[in-house]
Amino acid sequence: MDCEEKIEVENNDETPENPDDEKNLDSVMQEPFNPAEISIISKPDTLHNIIERLKHGEIDMNTDFQRHADLWDTQKMSRLIESILIRFPLPAFYFDASNEEKWLIVDGLQRLSSIRRFVVEKKLKLRGLEYLKEFEELTWDDLPRTHQRRMNECPVTLFLIQPGTPDAVKYSLFRRINTGGLVLTDQEIRNAMAAPPIRGYLEKLAQEDCLKRLVGDQSRRMVDQELVLRFLAFHTMDYGESRKNIATFLDEMMDKLSKASSEELFSLERDFHCAIKRCWDIFGGEAFEKRTLSQKTGRRRKNATLFEVWTTALVRLSDEAMGMLQSRKEMLIQKHLECMTNDHDYFRSISYSTQKKEHFHIRNQRVAAMIKEVLCA
Repeated sequence: MDCEEKIEVENNDETPENPDDEKNLDSVMQEPFNPAEISIISKPDTLHNIIERLKHGEIDMNTDFQRHADLWDTQKMSRLIESILIRFPLPAFYFDASNEEKWLIVDGLQRLSSIRRFVVEKKLKLRGLEYLKEFEELTWDDLPRTHQRRMNECPVTLFLIQPGTPDAVKYSLFRRINTGGLVLTDQEIRNAMAAPPIRGYLEKLAQEDCLKRLVGDQSRRMVDQELVLRFLAFHTMDYGESRKNIATFLDEMMDKLSKASSEELFSLERDFHCAIKRCWDIFGGEAFEKRTLSQKTGRRRKNATLFEVWTTALVRLSDEAMGMLQSRKEMLIQKHLECMTNDHDYFRSISYSTQKKEHFHIRNQRVAAMIKEVLCA
């Protein structure tokens, strides 16, 4: 398969089969956190103190999750600066202040990026202004001292998530608080909150050549990294016994990765490479495609749930069993197509409300039965 080909990955974790079923989805938190564990303080401050933190690298400006998104253009950044200079109030900033030495920006990233670019990096020339036309093409150093002081003295409100707030609470807060122009995906939120080594670890696994051959380039919005994390979570933890929905289940895997030893991370990486290669050896470029016998291969569309169930099923096989399965792969492929065509319960389990425990058990049982049948043929 040409990995440059445009391929979509569908995720049906929260897709109801019937609109009336939406209220019954497992997306509701199964284990609500204690509100008493939430510790957020409001702090009035000035922009000067935020700028000082930016100058000394004391704010984590992890923008990896936006590298393919439409960041603010010069005019939008310039008009934010203009708003400050004419004393328009700034919206509040939210930070995770668990680490006093390096705050993590939760909401306000693009505003903060614009301020850093203008004041700290001094790379922004003001353009497209509405009121301060005389400041067109000026940099920070070109501004009159009066206006530099006005910017430094700009009042801001900070909401600081305090140390001791559980990670599960932070993920929930991040999802609810983030109101910027770019609506973040769950994986982008996980990435923003993760330590740099874990960000790098998932990115490295997502660069696996075989993965790209199977699903194409899914780096936009970190779809590829969520697929990697999905495998790691379902491979190492028991979702069937968990009371969590899939989003929270994957959050938990991020926490588990942050605490893993280098040996454990290496072992997981090896298992991931094995799982991806085995899927390629069996299904080739048509892996993870949800279609029936009557459907012809058209637009390339992959299914995240099929990715989950087949990678975890194949990686568990011994080398001997895998070799036998590979020699009979045409039989397995045909059985899977027949299952998607004729087994309504299996098709539902990979198509609607896929995070339901009932659907999780159905698809895993069907795939295990198919593999066993082919091996015993």
